[in-house]
Amino acid sequence: MSTALLLIHGRSQQMPAGTDHGESAVADYVARKKREWLAGLAKGAVLAGRPAPDPDAVYLPYYGNLLADRIAAHERAGGRAPQLEGLDVAAQSAATSDDILLDGAAEIGFVASRRLEQTDPELAGAARDVEKARASGEEASWGDLLKPKVVRAALRFLSDKTGAPEAIITRFLADVAYYLEDDAMRDAVQEVVSASVARAAADGHSDLVVVGHSLGSCVAYDALQRYSPGPRVRLLVTAGSPDGYAVVKRNLWGGPEGDGNRGIPGVIEPAHDSLKWLNTYDEHDVVALVHPLGPLFAPGDDAMRDERAQNPSDPHSIQDYLSDPDVAAAVIDALRADAG
Repeated sequence: MSTALLLIHGRSQQMPAGTDHGESAVADYVARKKREWLAGLAKGAVLAGRPAPDPDAVYLPYYGNLLADRIAAHERAGGRAPQLEGLDVAAQSAATSDDILLDGAAEIGFVASRRLEQTDPELAGAARDVEKARASGEEASWGDLLKPKVVRAALRFLSDKTGAPEAIITRFLADVAYYLEDDAMRDAVQEVVSASVARAAADGHSDLVVVGHSLGSCVAYDALQRYSPGPRVRLLVTAGSPDGYAVVKRNLWGGPEGDGNRGIPGVIEPAHDSLKWLNTYDEHDVVALVHPLGPLFAPGDDAMRDERAQNPSDPHSIQDYLSDPDVAAAVIDALRADAG
């Protein structure tokens, strides 16, 4: 039995503009990215007392240039970032970004009225009225005048609390929306992942461990929800995942669009004990602020486990996530479960 490791990267992994994007240059670039991931995993493996994985059994489906080029082409053509919730891809992006942003800010203590008392005191009373109505179970909207102020305050709050620049937060939100709402873009990314799985099978691998980082955790979840026949999937690992944000969760594959009921992908056949899905998060990672994922996807099910990380170099660093010995041990054990 032979198990391959599939590494699914996130957004902002495109090659620098103006550099050679030929086949050989792309291959070299992807090889460097793969080494970066494996360096973190090797450190974690040592700390966990496990051997490092075989680099020849590691696959990194690279869609970074494809995603960046399609987004750029869309915006050059006059399109705007997409909304979720069934609206047209070319529509204004406010609803998508705002919902994710407000979810994340609320997760770490954002209260609009308190923040507006400092920045826009004349609107604080209106914000309190909305908050009181919602607390009593009513459906209350921020309104066209108040919502932009609330969102702006939430963005500043998130940036202050996490240290992530506002521009990075807003760009991440837009890219997630593009992937989730633009069907052609989403399908193109999934085709890249499917091609890597097919290569792993052609190389003789019967089993698969999947690791998704950041937006890549959405891509990985989708891929497993519509998995074509291939190597058995033994474990899903997500790191720095936005899957818990309500608007993201509602738009993942695996259930009716708009319905937030999502679970562990059924295709996973656990290789080690009963663990099917391991999610790791840093509390300061702005992408993974809605955590843990277990209560949202598989409440009370020991087939899913959340691991809290403390990433030393950057809260969102994939190398730091993989260097955590608990994460590395789960990956290596799943890779070696059927060895011999």
